[in-house]
Amino acid sequence: MQTLDKWVERIYAETDVGRSIATSVAGVIGLSAYLLSTDWVIAAFLSIIAFPLVRLIATGIHARAVSREQSLMELAEAERIYSRLSEEERTVVQAFVGAGGSVLTWDQVNRLGLPAAGVESLVQREMVWSSMTADGMRETFALDSSLFDVGQKKLANEKSLG
Repeated sequence: MQTLDKWVERIYAETDVGRSIATSVAGVIGLSAYLLSTDWVIAAFLSIIAFPLVRLIATGIHARAVSREQSLMELAEAERIYSRLSEEERTVVQAFVGAGGSVLTWDQVNRLGLPAAGVESLVQREMVWSSMTADGMRETFALDSSLFDVGQKKLANEKSLG
């Protein structure tokens, strides 16, 4: 009886979504098989076979859902930040978008004549930081990729309206 109590406690204290769903589905499969066949051996085997399959499927679906939710939250946060940017900061973001990437070299920034206050403000907000090119030869400015995505979205909306 004590073993059964520990098992029940473990099942209800479970925080792994895939395991919880698999336990429930495997239990339903086992119970259904038992009720249909009245053979507990077949019911047990079906439960044992179903558990890992259902766990793999449920874990995969849950991981995709969590990832999608996290991406939506990051995008919403970036949109909130973008909406609070000054005109100079938005000019800087749109310069990155216009250049086609979230990284600009110092030379590109100087040629674009971007407002220094906008660049420095984004640096202070930790939305832009200095970086290096892949070959390590030049310093660059890197824009937060979520903010870049919002800037692209805003530019696409403007083009579709105009």
